[in-house]
Amino acid sequence: MSGFGRTGKWFGVDNYGVVPDMIATAKGITAGYLPLGALIVSDKLAKHFDDNMLWLGLTYSAHPVCCAAGVEVLKIYEEENMIENAAAMGKYIEEKVEEMKLNHPCIGDFRNTGLLGCLELVKNRITKEPMAPYNAKADEMVVMNKVAAKLKELGMYTFVRWNYIFLAPPLCITMQQVDEGLAMINEALKIADEYVPLV
Repeated sequence: MSGFGRTGKWFGVDNYGVVPDMIATAKGITAGYLPLGALIVSDKLAKHFDDNMLWLGLTYSAHPVCCAAGVEVLKIYEEENMIENAAAMGKYIEEKVEEMKLNHPCIGDFRNTGLLGCLELVKNRITKEPMAPYNAKADEMVVMNKVAAKLKELGMYTFVRWNYIFLAPPLCITMQQVDEGLAMINEALKIADEYVPLV
């Protein structure tokens, strides 16, 4: 989920100056249109197999149709500046959510990198008591289920789990579409605000 531009860089680790020995990846390499996975390894690891056989094989390994899709998708990421857009729209979302915090006491935290973010809803910003606890049982999800239902009613399909609303829009999202999506979230948050005691 943190690869192929989602975080505003090619891979999530690139935001932190980390150079991994290997990255196991899938989905994003074909934008999810066809099944394809890859193990990306450093030159140091790859060099070992210049003189040593790597004994493995899979039924659909290196399927030409999937590989062709992967090549085209990688070109689109570059040619249409998807990664740069993810970084720019991620910053825009962060600015807008900061404004939303002023109107919604239920927003306890917002964590975001590029276009991979999460709103954390709380009953109290000081104590950080969550709107629904971790591993919440069905009867503890009443408020968050109402928030999720409102989002769906407004036309937004996103992942709502426990006290979290996840934000992971398409990398091609525009500023206008961000505004449209955040307006829906803004409306749904009014439900959660009602469960924040007045101080």
